[in-house]
Amino acid sequence: MKPTRSQILHELNTLIMNGDTQETAHLIELGLKNNLSSQEIIDNVIIPVSKRIAEKFRGADFYIPDVLFALRPIKTGLAVLKNLSPQVTKYPHKIVIATVAGDIHDIGKSLVAIFLQINGYEVIDLGVDVPADRISQAVEEHKPAVLALSSLLTTTMGEMANVIETLEKNRLRRPLKVIVGGGPVSENFAEFIGADGYSPHAPETINLVKRIL
Repeated sequence: MKPTRSQILHELNTLIMNGDTQETAHLIELGLKNNLSSQEIIDNVIIPVSKRIAEKFRGADFYIPDVLFALRPIKTGLAVLKNLSPQVTKYPHKIVIATVAGDIHDIGKSLVAIFLQINGYEVIDLGVDVPADRISQAVEEHKPAVLALSSLLTTTMGEMANVIETLEKNRLRRPLKVIVGGGPVSENFAEFIGADGYSPHAPETINLVKRIL
């Protein structure tokens, strides 16, 4: 019997909370084949489960095994969504995105990348722990309209300022728009380092990009 959309979403929630990476990937593929959209899976599964995991492990060391076990199926699910989401480019603007040097947090950055992608932007994802010089090289190569930087650690927030300084030194800052986000980042911090915008949550990044462009 063919599962309903609500059944697939409910089962995905359970699989991710149980840390079942393989079945999470399989069920996301099944959901997409059954006309579930990437947006529905993100809104109804990925974001709510990420929040529940964040609450469950609040104050815990990010690298303890239980946290990694809980996050692994989310990262796998995001990778599947990214690979299988339709590549429909509605806008002429390219967006380069990266987690700054010293920071290996991937989920928030990947969520933003997928939201931008499924909303019609061409996204160049540089990954995590990306040095300022490499980000600058990517800006020079791809000539994006927007550079999105992520940091989930207070110890790496300053690297965002370093990226902006590197862009200015290499005469790449204008007319590029730089936006920042991540757990410890704030609007005041974004203004202080000379960024053009700040988004506290992945879904809001779409409106931010539209506004600054």
